[in-house]
Parts: sequence; structure tokens; C-alpha cells
Amino acid sequence: MLRQRVLTALAIAVPVVALTLLAPSWLFGLFILLVVGIGAREWAQLAGFASAGARAAFAASIPALLALMLLLWWTAGWSIWHLGVLAVALIWWVFVFLGIAWYSPGLSTRPSGRFLLRAGGLLTLVPAGVALLWLHDYAPGLVLYLIALVAAADSGAYFVGRRFGRSKLAPEISPGKTREGLFGALLGAIVVALVGAWLFGLSEMDALVFGLLGLVVALVSVVGDLQESVLKREAGAKDSGDLLPGHGGILDRIDSLTAAAPLFLLGLLWTALLAPGSH
Repeated sequence: MLRQRVLTALAIAVPVVALTLLAPSWLFGLFILLVVGIGAREWAQLAGFASAGARAAFAASIPALLALMLLLWWTAGWSIWHLGVLAVALIWWVFVFLGIAWYSPGLSTRPSGRFLLRAGGLLTLVPAGVALLWLHDYAPGLVLYLIALVAAADSGAYFVGRRFGRSKLAPEISPGKTREGLFGALLGAIVVALVGAWLFGLSEMDALVFGLLGLVVALVSVVGDLQESVLKREAGAKDSGDLLPGHGGILDRIDSLTAAAPLFLLGLLWTALLAPGSH
């Protein structure tokens, strides 16, 4: 299984890195639209819709809204509308964080719970797509840095948790995750943040802010992972799909990134490391 995961990861990483570094932002935007579209389809399968028509409508609505956001950017640049989408994402992830702390199985059996699980697809995937394209339009290296940061946090959590894990982090949601693994995630994030600050040539003060932002983003990425775990648990599914051998579906690979991307961009804007009108 580990060998298959590594081979699939390499097969994904090479074209993604090449596309991120070499493709113009409009082409990168189409790629993000494709990924979000596949993710929306998987979300629809997990969200408990009663009919195929309802699943199809839900799956189509998410990339359609993202396409509208991209069209606004292509015609008028980044605007208050895009900032509004990011602000909604911030509120959503705070809500998810609090909800995870109070989660108990059976959410999908209640009308309000089903509504939240379905609304989560829209509030998760669209802001992530907007954030990734905005970051790429400003500097493709920021996208690669974010991917590396999330991957380091995920790997740190896995290996430290596997070796030292004793205390469960969220046993009702993901029994394999531990508090020790969370410290491993932060350790991995610190290493990548330090390297990133050096590569971007930041001053000492900016590097400190950048590093702290990296730690916050790493924590938020764990929340994204747990949100998808809730979705799969309520659907009785092990993976979101079978598109990627050894990894599951698209959502299984981007769950942490969907939470990290909008919060990372908002952090850059709030700390003035990135100007709002950057293009």
C-alpha cells in the first residue's frame, strides 16, 4: 500500500509542479476548475442526496460558481467579491472547528445536519479554488510553498503519530489521529516555513510573521482533514472515491489544502505580505 501511495503521489506531483510553475494563470485556473469539479462530484456522492438528479445539480453548482468567480477575475481583476468569498470561508472554518469539538455520529440523520454537510461542499471548494488561483496569479511559488507546507504537516502528523501517538485527537471522527501527531504536523510546518522564508528572501520580521502564519495554516489544514473525515464517516465510506490508487479520491488528497488555501491567502493579505490588489 505504501509503495502504491508513493508511486501515485509522484505521478501527481510531477505534472502539478510543472503546471503550477509553467502554465499561465488562466490555464492554471482551468485546471483548478477541473479539480474542483471532480471534488464536487465526490462530495455529492457522500452528502446523502436521494436522487441522481439532485447529486448532479449539486455537483454542477460548485464549479459553476467558481467559474463565475474566475470570469470576474478575467474581466475585472481581483475584487471585493473575491474577498467576500474568502471572508465567508474564514467564518465557515471557524464554525467547522467548533463543530468538530462537539461532533457526535448521526449528523446526517438530522435535516440540519444534512444541510450543513451539503453546504460544506460549496463553502469549502469554491473559496479554495479562488484562493489558489489568486496565489498563483501573484506568485506560482506561493502555491508550491502552500502544497509543501500542507504535505509536511500531513507527513509529520502521520509519522510522529505512528511512532509516538497515544492520546486520540478526535476519536469520534478519525481514530487514527493523535495529539502527538498534531505536534508532528507543527514540526513539519516549521521546517517548511523556515525554508520558505529563506527562499522568498524575507526580512527577519517578515520571516517571523510568515513562520507564525505557517503554523496557523498547518493547524487549519488538520481541520480540513477532519471535516472530510466527518463527511466520509456519515456516508459510511472509507475514501471519497477511487480515482487515485492508494489515495482514494480527489477529496482525500485536497481536504487539508481546501482549508489551508483561503486562510493562507487571508493571512498574507492581513499581514500585508501580499497587497490586496496584487496581480
